[in-house]
Amino acid sequence: MTSNRKLIVATTIGSIFEIFDFLSFALLTPILASVFFPASIDNKAVWFTYITIAISYLLRPIGGVILGHLGDKYGRKSVFSISILLMSIPSLIIGLLPTYAQIGYTATVLLMIMRILQGFSVGGEVPGSITYIAEKFKQGNYFLACAWLTFGANFAVSVGSQGIKLLTAHTSTEFMHSTGWRIPFIFGSLLTIVGFYIRKSISESEAFKEMQKHKSDNRIPLTQLLQGYKYPVITGILLSIIISMTTGIFHVFLPNLFVTYFHFELSQTAGVSSVGAITMAVASLFFAYMTKYINPIIILRSALITLVIIFAAITNDYINLGLIDSLYTWVIIISFVLAGVNGIFFAILADLFPTQIRYSGIALSYNLATILGAALAPLWSSSILEMTHSYHYIVLVCTIVAIISLLNTINIQRIIKY
Repeated sequence: MTSNRKLIVATTIGSIFEIFDFLSFALLTPILASVFFPASIDNKAVWFTYITIAISYLLRPIGGVILGHLGDKYGRKSVFSISILLMSIPSLIIGLLPTYAQIGYTATVLLMIMRILQGFSVGGEVPGSITYIAEKFKQGNYFLACAWLTFGANFAVSVGSQGIKLLTAHTSTEFMHSTGWRIPFIFGSLLTIVGFYIRKSISESEAFKEMQKHKSDNRIPLTQLLQGYKYPVITGILLSIIISMTTGIFHVFLPNLFVTYFHFELSQTAGVSSVGAITMAVASLFFAYMTKYINPIIILRSALITLVIIFAAITNDYINLGLIDSLYTWVIIISFVLAGVNGIFFAILADLFPTQIRYSGIALSYNLATILGAALAPLWSSSILEMTHSYHYIVLVCTIVAIISLLNTINIQRIIKY
């Protein structure tokens, strides 16, 4: 394996695990709710399980700030290697945890603690991958290099959702509640250990080495970031939030919520997640490659304008998602269009910040966006469905966010001259 390919694999594995673990938790929510919460709280158990997801996301900015500081001050490689190992341990423990029926609320508390530890470590993992890839491939098509992280994340959604679909379709309900739900978490932890051993052999970023030679500013990276780069941080949050929210809604939560509120089969909705994700994975590489010929801002704006039109059509009932065939079709279309953002936004995010604070800047922007997007999405989307039994208000929120993201491209163009 060449050094460049090894680097791509090393970074992509972390991206795969982050989404695979998140997806496993989200798609298995009905089972996890029954396993880790008492039956007496009924449907509220699903809501409490979503709170567990949200809690893990709340710790991401803290983990991102701490690991980002270490990465900017002492080097990308060491932090980049440790963060993936830190992710694997809580996942393995979750897969081995006793249930509520065995040890009561102690199982619930342990589950939440493991999710908190995961949130902390993941907060530095993805920003580290983006920083490392962007700096290593800066002289080539780093849009395409960064897009492999997107490919890995969406490939994980596709394979993970398909795997869960097969697992639920070919095993009994009793097996899934006793043993089956553990399999994805144990598998994911083993995957990250492979990534750790690959990362041990990679070299430090040349951009970081060069910066260390001429470094004159001894301020803490976070201090530099907050004093001189508030505008790029806000721009980065607005750039990232559309990805975090929309992929979470259309690939995970909306199909999953349709199981609870519209009585779709889990095997059907897992299939929706799978085809949508693989569409986005492949299309993201395509749009990243096209930055060689088309200005990235044009690709970004075109995708966002198209998303606004589609979301507005769904909100006004010109497009019906209530039938499984229609849900499949439009998730595929939305995934392709969203790839126009998802395929290039990692590289743009890296370009918003200079080398000395890049890790910290990406970590703060990306992790705050995931809180506003993916972390809170299951809570407000499930609440909306429970109150209204209509998905239109959920898509209306996505429409508003897409419009804000479109306006944000003006900020991006002011900061970065492509």
